[in-house]
Amino acid sequence: MQEEFLSEVDLAARWAMSSKTLTRWRTIRRGPPFVKLGKTVRYAMSDVLEFERNGLRKPVLRLLPTPDDEQAPDQPVRLLTICDVAAELRFGPEGDDGRRNCRK
Repeated sequence: MQEEFLSEVDLAARWAMSSKTLTRWRTIRRGPPFVKLGKTVRYAMSDVLEFERNGLRKPVLRLLPTPDDEQAPDQPVRLLTICDVAAELRFGPEGDDGRRNCRK
């Protein structure tokens, strides 16, 4: 059986994204493996399917504690924004909250 390959344009259409996004992904080593011959880029269908399989998200059974939980906090659960997560990565959980750099 012969391997099927997708062009950059075909893969972008399959995933409903710009082919420029795939170009950017290649520069940051994201996305499925690719083959480049001269200026032509091709993606093996088996690699695309594997990448899609690995990208599936498993559902989380419980996101928030229920009132019946013994460890349920006394205070309401705080939902995190992207800025909160970025600040924690940048400054640590106890450091500066870094929100001055986030747009509201």
